[in-house]
Amino acid sequence: MSNEEILAQVSDIVDETVGLDGLVLEPSMSAADVDGWDSLTNVQILVSLEDTFGIRFRTGEIATIENIGQLVERIAARLASG
Repeated sequence: MSNEEILAQVSDIVDETVGLDGLVLEPSMSAADVDGWDSLTNVQILVSLEDTFGIRFRTGEIATIENIGQLVERIAARLASG
C-alpha cells in the first residue's frame, strides 16, 4: 500500500470521526490544524487506524508523531514489517 493510499484512508477516518465533510489532510498538517480534533477524538482516531490497518501503536510512539506525514510513515513501516 502506498503512502498516498494510506493518507487517503487516514483522511477518511479523521473526516468521519470529527464530522467534517470532504476533509483532505496534507502531510504537513497536525491535529491542531483540524477543527474538532481534540484529545478524545485523537484516541478514537488512533483506535480506528489500528483496526483499519491491523496494527498497534505503542503509547510512547504516539507522543513522538508531530504531523500527518509522520503518522502515514509509521503506518507504512508497520504494514511493511508485517
